[in-house]
Formats: sequence, structure tokens, C-alpha cells
Amino acid sequence: MRRWQILKYLGLVGVVFLIFQGFLWFQFPSKSDQHHRTYDIKLLVKKVLTVWEDLEGVIFVIEPEILYKIQEQENYSDNEGRCAVFCHLKKKAVTFGVFGHRVAMSLVLSKFRHSGFAAVDAKEDNPDFHLKNPGSPPQRIITHMFLQDMEQPDLTMHVVVFYPRSGFLWTSQIQMPTSDLSFGATAGAYDVFETRRLTIDGLLISVPKSIRHFLHMNQNSHFLECNHERAKMFYAQHPQDESEDAQRFQRKARQLLVKGKEVLDSLGVPFWLSSGTSLGWFRQCGIISYSKDVDFGIWIKDHKPEIIDAMETAGLPLKHVFGKVTDSYELSFKAGEVKLDIFFFYEEGDTMWNGGTDASSGNKLKYVFPKFDVCWTLLLDIRVRVPCPTQPYIEANYGKQWDVPVKSWDWKSSAFNVQPNGVWPKSEWKEVIQVYE
Repeated sequence: MRRWQILKYLGLVGVVFLIFQGFLWFQFPSKSDQHHRTYDIKLLVKKVLTVWEDLEGVIFVIEPEILYKIQEQENYSDNEGRCAVFCHLKKKAVTFGVFGHRVAMSLVLSKFRHSGFAAVDAKEDNPDFHLKNPGSPPQRIITHMFLQDMEQPDLTMHVVVFYPRSGFLWTSQIQMPTSDLSFGATAGAYDVFETRRLTIDGLLISVPKSIRHFLHMNQNSHFLECNHERAKMFYAQHPQDESEDAQRFQRKARQLLVKGKEVLDSLGVPFWLSSGTSLGWFRQCGIISYSKDVDFGIWIKDHKPEIIDAMETAGLPLKHVFGKVTDSYELSFKAGEVKLDIFFFYEEGDTMWNGGTDASSGNKLKYVFPKFDVCWTLLLDIRVRVPCPTQPYIEANYGKQWDVPVKSWDWKSSAFNVQPNGVWPKSEWKEVIQVYE
């Protein structure tokens, strides 16, 4: 009886062991299977690079997961014989980039199709051509390309095409992006960058020269195209002011925008178009001619004391300082009859706000906005940031009738999001109300 119990016990242990082995078999492939799976992406990349050898331009890795791995592996002097980067990609798509102005994309497609690849492209109207040639038929450009090796149809190389626009590189949005693609959920804006070559997993590949900077740009690359159809509709109802005064103001406002941007960029202080300047971009893709100023917004966490000195060195004398860095801070600079107002924004719960100060009474005001992010765009051919999503920001400030021009705007009472915020004690007025004429 005891022997039977021992045999029964051993049999039960054997069954459990077999079940466990079966679990391991299905969850973790054998070394030979791992080796086969490991080199699928590497094989795809190798085949693409081989086809590309006869083509102009450079194809370079931009897949974030791979770039992070390359950063790690660059700390080691040699990874030859190991699949240290490509084999760790946990996706069935890998992303490379090309510079569209250096490559004949139609030739690229043809070359890959004749080399045994399934090649599909995504096209879009060239936005710059459309703006500069409004009466001409649209010019279609290839903005994305998808390559599949017929021997590995479950893997895809996604090629993103970077085009130059007004001093930066632009990538387009894919209309129906999938979760497996790292690029294309939005249009993108990147600083112009160079590439360099290095050997990874035995392959000579190109990558952005500064991987760290590219990855940082990618995290903050969201680009919004101004809605030119909306602007056209606005001007159809409210004809553009073509007077000499209006044109002179727009020229001076653009010059001020450029100079203010140069100063803040040199300090590494990110800013966005705020108040009337953001309304002008959103509503009419331009500057509101009767606004008489340019408005920037800056997160208070990005404030730097050097801003005032840098602006004055650039020829923009200080006009006033209101509030203090911890509360309702605001700066204003003069450029002839045009001024640059900089509003600093504070976070409070699920809202953002900037302050205002009445110099005659010491009353404090607060302008409250729903939380927002910032995205890149173009205003007067200058790359700047705007709040995004933009419409809730505009409606908070200007109400649902933001598309109706209001020329008699009172900053203390006209805004839809303004509310009282107390009074500055008279003992603090010398600090919080500084006006220079």
C-alpha cells in the first residue's frame, strides 16, 4: 500500500512537471526559436539598407526605442557578435527617417518595389506650396512610406519624410495611425539636425548626430497647421484692413515677434502666443491690426531673472513690471509704438491662470484657463508655440463669439475669464507696480 502511494505521488509530480514544461514551451521559445525571432528586425533593416545603397540621400534610425538602446550601447566599446539593439524591439514596426528635399521619393518607391518589397506611400498637399501659390493646383508630396519584405510580411519599416519649412523640419500626420507606429499621430516640427554613422549589431547605420537632442525634440514636436480655410471665411465677412497704418503695425509686430523670440530662445525660455496674438493666429492666421501689441505666455517655472536685461540689451526697454514672481507676475517692453507683453502662468488645480494689476488702484485680477499644452505652429512664417488644444483657450478668454471682432476691448472687464483676485497692499506698491515711461 505504501509503495502504491509513493508511485502515485511520483506520477502526480511527473504530471505537474510536464504541465510546467508545456507552459514554459509556449511562453518562452527555445534558443533556436529565439535566435530566429531575434534577427527578424535586423534582417529587415539589412535588406532595406542594401537596397538604399544605390539611392541618394541618407536613411537614418528614428525609432525611439532603438535610439534609447543605442545610447545605452554606446557606453560599450564593442557589441560585435551580439544583437544588442535591434533584437530588443518589442514591436512589429521600426521607424527610419529621410530628408525629403534630398531624396526623389517616387524613385525610392519604384526601387523598393522592384527589389521584392511591398511599398505603400502616404501623400499630402505641400502646405508651403499651397500658401505661396493660392491659385495653383495643389502639389502632392510623399510624407510617409511603409516597406514590407515579402519574406517577412508581418514586419514593417515605416519611413518618415522630413521636409524643410521656415528654418525647421516638418513631418505630416498620418490620417489613420496605429498603436504600433511611433510617428504620425500628429504633425511634427523639429530643429534642423545632422546625422552620423555608426556600427550597431554589425550594421553600418545612420542616426541623428545628437540622439539625446532628437529624442527631446520628438517629445515636444506636436505641430498645428493654422486653419487657412477658417481665416478665408473670416476675411470674407470682415475684409482685411489694407490701410498704411495697419500694414505698418503688422510689419512692426512681426519684427517684435522675431526679436522677442530670439531673446527668449537664447535664454532657453519656452513661450507661446497668448491673448490677442493667439486669437489672431487662431482666427485669421495673422496679426490683429488694431491690437497694438504682441502677447507672450510663459510658465512661471521657466522664469529667469535675466529676461529683463536680455530684452533691454536687444533694444527693448522695460515699460512696466507688475506683481511678483510668486504672484501675478507680468512684464512689458517697448518697441516704438508697439509693446511686448509677457504674462506668466500659474497652475492651480485643474486650471492655469495669469494675473493682471490695475496700476491706479492696486486691484489684482486673475484670468483663468483650462489646462493646456503647447504645440508648434507658424505665424507670419515664424515658428512659434500656441496653446493646444487652442479653441478652449480662446473661448475661455474671448467667449463663444471669438470670431466677431471687438475693437473696444477693456482688459479689466471684457475678458470672459477675468475675476477679482484681491488688492495689493499699499506697502508693496513700490515692488509690485513699477512703471517706466
